[in-house]
Amino acid sequence: MTKYLFFDIDGTLLHQGSYIPESAIAALRNTRKKGNKIFICSGRSRAMLPKKVLDIGFDGIVCGGGTYISYGDKIIKQHRLSEDELRRINKWFLAKPVACFFEGDEYIFTLPLSHYGNPERLQMFLELLSAPKKIYEPDHPEEVEAAKFSGMIVPELWDYTMEMAEDIKDFMHLIIHNYPNADQHESYMKTMVNEPPHEGDDSGDGFVEFLPNGCTKAEGIKGLAKILDFPLTDAYTFGDSENDREMLTEIPNSICMGNGNEEIKKVASYVTADLLDDGIYKALKHFGL
Repeated sequence: MTKYLFFDIDGTLLHQGSYIPESAIAALRNTRKKGNKIFICSGRSRAMLPKKVLDIGFDGIVCGGGTYISYGDKIIKQHRLSEDELRRINKWFLAKPVACFFEGDEYIFTLPLSHYGNPERLQMFLELLSAPKKIYEPDHPEEVEAAKFSGMIVPELWDYTMEMAEDIKDFMHLIIHNYPNADQHESYMKTMVNEPPHEGDDSGDGFVEFLPNGCTKAEGIKGLAKILDFPLTDAYTFGDSENDREMLTEIPNSICMGNGNEEIKKVASYVTADLLDDGIYKALKHFGL
């Protein structure tokens, strides 16, 4: 009987934005040969999906935290923030230099980089996301075509970001991936005086993700289950971090990577080895997939 496998990208298939273990690639292609269906299930928007991941060969995509769903060549769901919603969010972006960016199916949208407090750091981060970028004019947020946004939040703007989250909670919900560390951020900024930022530097920033209410990876999987007519007991989810919580909680067969968040491991039904220790291969072998 066909099984339906849903894989997060960062920390699950992809290590530090660039490396996929050969054992994971082979395991995914092998399970597909057995007749099982494999899906990307990522918080990344469609524009941010790395080519090296797509080239593995997937039957469908749940991305943008459930805001975009496709199966084969057919787009099943494609959420967009309304013009009014974009204006409400943009008002907060303009009032203070919070380093947030919109994530779309074709582009990442930012304000002019001069608006941000640390444009070099943000630009370096965006370059890692393998997505085309577009700058929108501050007075024209309607130019943005996106379903969600994320941000790197410096300690001094953390409370401001939480105020924004409270203000827009009627249509967006917040996922906190990392809290800021003021001491680490101060040390990082002192280093920046003498040298540019480097990939992998710990800036002490927090990292947040905002999704439309009702959109999660779990809801995306459930929507596909109805369309493709399979029971959730035939689904398997693979993840490692906070935005995987719902799918690892609500789907019975849930696998957390050994390198995953310790709190997220508690909600999964099975914990496999680390990503770099053939965790995907070992999990599929364990479940006979």
